[in-house]
Amino acid sequence: MTEYVPAGAPLAADDRVAFQLHTIPEPVRVSPSTGDAEYARITLLATVTGTDQITLSEVTVKVLSGTDSPHLASSLSGVEPFIDRSGWTYTGMQQSTFSFMPSTGGETVDPGTSLSITLDRIPVNRAIGSSQVTATAHWNDDSGSSRTIFEVAKFPPGFYVRDFTASPVQVNNGGDVELRWHASADATLHLMWEGEQHDVTGRSEFTVHALRHTTVFYLRASHGTAEQTLGTVVSVPDPDLEVNNLILTDTLYTNRMETMTLDRIQIVPPSDLEIADQTEQRPSASAHPLAPAAAPAPNVEEA
Repeated sequence: MTEYVPAGAPLAADDRVAFQLHTIPEPVRVSPSTGDAEYARITLLATVTGTDQITLSEVTVKVLSGTDSPHLASSLSGVEPFIDRSGWTYTGMQQSTFSFMPSTGGETVDPGTSLSITLDRIPVNRAIGSSQVTATAHWNDDSGSSRTIFEVAKFPPGFYVRDFTASPVQVNNGGDVELRWHASADATLHLMWEGEQHDVTGRSEFTVHALRHTTVFYLRASHGTAEQTLGTVVSVPDPDLEVNNLILTDTLYTNRMETMTLDRIQIVPPSDLEIADQTEQRPSASAHPLAPAAAPAPNVEEA
């Protein structure tokens, strides 16, 4: 299985070995046209997922080198590789790929086991853009493998975007939230959430009104073909619910129902078979300490 993700993305959950990548600095910056090179460090965390043991035999990391935009490093000759797991060693580099293996040829590990690989002192080339770093794990005599391809952006010197925050981090239904950040003047900025996208270049704040449910906000900063995305979450503990079909098997209690909602409600009586099934599964009355009103209100008005 191959997965394509930006650097710093969350761990995958649908493969036997999930990878996560971080860089120092964050973001990575290209080397200047003259003077000393800029260096970067890549750290990869590999975590075994699933429910069964596997026998890991090799983990590799491929870094592209050259002078063009798709390349990360100007050269790989001075890169310093490390692995933090006891019994594992760095076995060499071939065709831009760094290899790490257990000294026994294979290690049987439980789900949740992790190992960390670091590639230090990578000389970043001078071309702004995005480069791919490929992490691959092999297990069970190469009968299984996981591969994740990370996009690592390279920005010009002085570029930055950071401190993307929301205030407050929790609001009541219909409340407002203020988003703030810091970014360099050469950053093109877009704020995105749930189909919304706003150009906020040159700004450092944005207010979102009438938030109705928990929302993830993203701030995307770009310079040419290089992009970096930050995220933050605002929680709404009493959210609006939007459903196509709602099936009730017992009494519904509510202190408000919008007029527009009432106009769209269609009550479909259950069949005799469904009624019999619900009667058998219905919990005792003691499980429902609240009782519905004796009679429905004659009119329902919007609160």
